[in-house]
Order: sequence, then structure tokens, then C-alpha cells
Amino acid sequence: QHHYPGLAKMAFDVLSIPLMSDNNERSFSSGRDMITYRRTRLRSDIIEACQCLRSWYQLKE
Repeated sequence: QHHYPGLAKMAFDVLSIPLMSDNNERSFSSGRDMITYRRTRLRSDIIEACQCLRSWYQLKE
């Protein structure tokens, strides 16, 4: 840190990225449950909107 303060600051910024929580893992797995064989033609923006609505609805409960 004393010899290379700029490099130390950059390393701290890069290495201090927070880990993913279980909620993020859960949202990825619930997306897999939503995309069934009959729904494989859904566009990614539609799937993303459905995931957002589902998570917002769960927050209200």
C-alpha cells in the first residue's frame, strides 16, 4: 500500500465486489421453472419482465 497507493486502491475496489446472495440464485432457478417446453419462444425481455413482476409481488406479501 505504501509503495503503490493507486494500485492498492484499484485492487481494493475490484476485490471488494460483494458475493451473490441466495435470493439471486433463487431467481435464476425460478426463471428455469417459468420457461417450459411450451414457452420456449418467449423473448428475453418478456422473461425479465415476468421475473421482475414475480419478485415485486413477493415483496408485497
